[in-house]
Amino acid sequence: MVDFSKLTRPKASSSPINPIEIFKKTPNLGQAPNDLWKGQAEALQQWHDARKKDDNLIILNTGAGKSIVGILIAQSLVNEEAGPVVYVCSTIDLVNQTAKECDRIGIRYSTRAGQKFNNDLFETGKAFCITTYSAIFSPITAFRNLLSPAALVFDDAHVAERIVRDSFTLTVTKRDHKELYNDLLSIFASEFERINKKDHLSFIVEDVGQLNVTMCPPSTAHRNKAQIIDTLKKHKYNDSPELKFPTIQLYEHIGYCAVFISSAAIEFTPPFIPNRSFEFLRKGVRRVYLSATLDYDTDFVRAFGVSSPNKIEPSNDAGNGERLILLSSEFAEVEGKIDLAKRLSQKHKILISVPSYIKAKQWESVAIPPPSSEFTPALERFRRGEKGAFCLVSRVDGIDLPQDTCRIMVVDGAPSGASLLERYQFVSLRLDNLFSTKLAARVTQLLGRINRGRSDYGVFIVYSNDITNWLKNERNISLLPQLIRKQIMLGQSLQQDVGKSANTDVLSITDKVLSRDNGWIDFYRDTIDGLEVSTAAIERVKEREAALARSAQAESDYMTALWNSDIVQARKSLLDTLDATADADAKLAGWHSIWLGMTYEIEGDTASADFHYRRARARLSPKLNLPINHIHTHGDRSVDENGALHGKLMSVNLNGAQAIGNFLAFLNKQCQTLLDETVSFKQHEEALRSIGETLGYEASRPDNEHGAGPDVIWADSSKQYLVAFELKTKKEHPYEYNKSEIGQCLNHQEWIKSNYRDHKSDGLLIVGGEGACTANASPSDDLFLSDPKVITSKIRTFCSRVDDLRGRTDIERWTLLSELGQLSEWQLQGWFLAFKGKRLKDLQAR
Repeated sequence: MVDFSKLTRPKASSSPINPIEIFKKTPNLGQAPNDLWKGQAEALQQWHDARKKDDNLIILNTGAGKSIVGILIAQSLVNEEAGPVVYVCSTIDLVNQTAKECDRIGIRYSTRAGQKFNNDLFETGKAFCITTYSAIFSPITAFRNLLSPAALVFDDAHVAERIVRDSFTLTVTKRDHKELYNDLLSIFASEFERINKKDHLSFIVEDVGQLNVTMCPPSTAHRNKAQIIDTLKKHKYNDSPELKFPTIQLYEHIGYCAVFISSAAIEFTPPFIPNRSFEFLRKGVRRVYLSATLDYDTDFVRAFGVSSPNKIEPSNDAGNGERLILLSSEFAEVEGKIDLAKRLSQKHKILISVPSYIKAKQWESVAIPPPSSEFTPALERFRRGEKGAFCLVSRVDGIDLPQDTCRIMVVDGAPSGASLLERYQFVSLRLDNLFSTKLAARVTQLLGRINRGRSDYGVFIVYSNDITNWLKNERNISLLPQLIRKQIMLGQSLQQDVGKSANTDVLSITDKVLSRDNGWIDFYRDTIDGLEVSTAAIERVKEREAALARSAQAESDYMTALWNSDIVQARKSLLDTLDATADADAKLAGWHSIWLGMTYEIEGDTASADFHYRRARARLSPKLNLPINHIHTHGDRSVDENGALHGKLMSVNLNGAQAIGNFLAFLNKQCQTLLDETVSFKQHEEALRSIGETLGYEASRPDNEHGAGPDVIWADSSKQYLVAFELKTKKEHPYEYNKSEIGQCLNHQEWIKSNYRDHKSDGLLIVGGEGACTANASPSDDLFLSDPKVITSKIRTFCSRVDDLRGRTDIERWTLLSELGQLSEWQLQGWFLAFKGKRLKDLQAR
């Protein structure tokens, strides 16, 4: 018998570093592909040409063979002798799948999925290592010193933000650590007492209402950092892996973390990810990111802190599988989901996706999610089976069930994150734009679990209003890849034509799709190309997401600087982009203002902190758990705040005459923008919102932030009064207000009644030039025209009144500004009376 391993080999020339040449020299194994796909070859060649760049982002559709591309690049870097090379996967299951792919094409590798390497090839520099994000981002990692990565390949980079965030999150659950939970709660109770919100904390902890998570005042962790660490030590955090690693990660920096509380858990996490605190995300390390379709960079930037990677996006149609997406809102039996799933699973295999274990309980008669320790073998059994169901909880990536391994997916609820941070941002604060960007990426990933290639096909049945309503919104689906947009529209078109479907109808349609019925195939082929959302919707989303990607970079810069205790540089990062962020997403700017305020508060600058906290309340909610300064003092005099404008004048005055000058200059600048015919209507909206915010009101842009409601609202919660504006500033002369626009305004008024039930409104102001209202419109008595020139004239009159007081002595200025701010003329209702012009009804042609 010949032992080939003992035979002498001739000395070979140096190994090739071109990844395409590496593929050509792989051994001829039975399962290996004969050739690279066109898209794979293009991606590899373009990467090879740019291989010396620090950051290369390769974008290939789900199912287009990203793994082979990543493996060949990793091997190329090993052959180059670049240093330790690491291939990073999102889950252990994907580590195993990637290892199998290496075996299939004959590439050597090491793995680390646990506490040890499976061999010494990586440690001896002979191969790359396949591992998980959690291993590479761990504070206690094997990838350090001599094994510090010189190059990394990040797979599934488009969903990495959540995984990286998890490495910076310490969660103390009441179920597993009850005494620790209670001890931490007792520390934070005093923080809520400081701001007169003790009852609010009790409301959350006792799980009384629907708002089941809250955030502690921003400086809570900083004020109590020593006590927090001592409490974790007391309860021996080192003995629990789920506490140990995140505690070590946050230990030196816990004072800069946000703290969230629910009835079930307490969570510590930084408000943004300090990603560049890791050496391998800084300059001098080569990184390759493998991503499915990535139309917008926002969450990618949040994950890696990289805003301008070299993008490699070869043209390919691999991964463009056929999908029928059905929304339960068009079903006759919306409550019949369990029955439908049971009937489907008797004949087919179905994957059930739910966002939480609470939701999973509803499906226990169909499928029970396996425990973590049994997940991989349970999933493998499902893969090999011929029928049945598998329940996936809060997971959108790392699961591949292509072709006949599964062709039916039931999605019950939006695939939201399980963290308290996300629940607070999306449920309590309604950061809808931020949520939509994340949800679009997760929906894309979710739909790729059972639809992996060009020849693949499947049926997706979507339940729960949170996601069915989201998928009906043009602005939201504009965030999705083009083919998925078309498939969603095709499904909705089909359902509208068919009418309300019973479960038997859904079963019939599903059978036709899966049996490859010629009628269905012809309908899909003839219909899909003609569908698309409006160009205007796509352009609006592109503009917004480009601005939000810059905001995401500012977040990374802020948190990385703060992690290095550079508070001044951290503040500068957010301040430099705050106005641009507000233009794109006022609510996100409000979130930024909270953390700007925190940096001032921990340095003892309460006046600056109060300024940013007021902006946060105006942009997000007056109910935020923030310090409020209702009493304004000067020497031995004090005055209680009387309305939002009065409070704002008193607050600005604390910083002297120069601050008042800056306050007036900003108002005048926004007035100038509102009258500028060369700027966009969005800039007009933001100018009007900014004027309201600068005057101290809770100013928002509901249509921009929620996709519903008027363009701008100024609200004063202390007076329970609001003014709503609908802007028509880009109309051509002669101005005419038609039936559709009036109907839209009437809908806005209904939205206001539903969302501002505690506030009074005397009508809606349509901001535009004086003109006519068409005869077929039906305006109500409380729709008024408001000329932008009248609005800016009134604001400038106010500015002149305040400016007259700037030269007074401190005590005179304090007294006179206090009196001015309390005059009814300058209360919010006074502004409304000054702004309103003729009723639209009186402008109708007779």
